[in-house]
Amino acid sequence: MKRILMAVAIAGATSLPAFAQDAATMACADYAAMDNAGQMAAIAELESANAEMASSQEITAEEIHQKLTADCTGDLTLMDVYKSYFE
Repeated sequence: MKRILMAVAIAGATSLPAFAQDAATMACADYAAMDNAGQMAAIAELESANAEMASSQEITAEEIHQKLTADCTGDLTLMDVYKSYFE
């Protein structure tokens, strides 16, 4: 029993950095590896950042998801891809 608890604790500790990433610094590969709930949480962070950037353009969560899925490749971060739509 102790071994199982220890294994769970170690696995949990090693996965914590994955949960600590924010959308501004998240790599596209990390976004692609997420499940739908994780992707929607990252998109919510991007929408929040957009509200702070005083952008005149409105973009829905579904549009963000489609654009990130289509254009998020390589070493880009989510914020790089997201900002490219407002330039």
